[in-house]
Formats: sequence, structure tokens, C-alpha cells
Amino acid sequence: MTPSADEPRLFECETCGGVGIGDNRPECCGKPMAATETGETAVSEPSLETLLQTVFDMSGTELDVCLCVMEGGELTVTALAEQIGYDRSVVARHLNHLADLGVVEKRRRIRPEGGHVYVYTPQPPEVVRERLRGEFLSWVRLATAQLDDLQREKVEAIADARTDERQWTVFQEQ
Repeated sequence: MTPSADEPRLFECETCGGVGIGDNRPECCGKPMAATETGETAVSEPSLETLLQTVFDMSGTELDVCLCVMEGGELTVTALAEQIGYDRSVVARHLNHLADLGVVEKRRRIRPEGGHVYVYTPQPPEVVRERLRGEFLSWVRLATAQLDDLQREKVEAIADARTDERQWTVFQEQ
């Protein structure tokens, strides 16, 4: 399946095997990366919920919290917990994760009666999209490194084997 002209494409460095995703032809090791054609694939297109769960470790509850903040504007943990019926500690944990991802902004507000409270406001959609895209690309880089390690581990295990057994059993046990 060839991506259309306005979709990001996948590139690979012919020198080091690095992977790049983008609209333009990125460079690596001092030269342009080669575009890879993915063709037919056994991998199905992920839903947004699956993508958020897999890459960003968002549970269904966290997605609920995220959507409520996106719709509700500026909210405190207490107000949001009351609104959606989740425990305050659960809401606070999810809001902190969403703030780390850059989906919501966390600010400390001084209360007129003393003390402070944290308020959470949604980031604009274009900011959320760019931050999630950046985090996704980091995840792809780390996932690619895992695949490279798997290949390296397999070759090393086969090379180090001193028996007449089938070597693929090494990976069945893991």
C-alpha cells in the first residue's frame, strides 16, 4: 500500500538501518534515507483507542478523563472526579499522565481563602496532535531498537549454542 502524497512515509537508512517517518525525505549518516514501500501487510490499522492504549499507556478511564477535560475546559481534580464519578486519586493520576504527555496543561492556582489548587486545561488540538506525534515517533524509535535487539539476540543465541537441538526452542521459552 503506497501512501498518498499528503501522508507521512516510512524511510530507512541504508547505512545504519535507522528508521524515519515524514513528509520529506529525511537524511541519516550524511545522505538521504531510502523510502520503503510497505505493500500488503498482516497488520491491521489501529483504532485511535488502540493507539492511545498501546503507545501512550492510556486506559479507558484515562481516555474518559482526557475527553472530559477537552470538553470541560479548566477543571480541578475534585470537580472532574465529581463530574465523571471516579475516585479523586484515580483522576489525579490520569491528569498527571496527560500533563506529562502534553495533552493538558497543569497550573497551580492560589486560592483567595489560602492554599492552592491545581487546575487542568486542555491544550489546543494542534498542540496535542504535535506532542502525541512526537511521543509516537519516540516510541517507534524505541520499538525499532527492540526489534534490532531481538534479531541480534537470536543470532547470538544460535551462534553460542553448543548442542544438536533445534535452536528456535531458545525463543519459545521466553
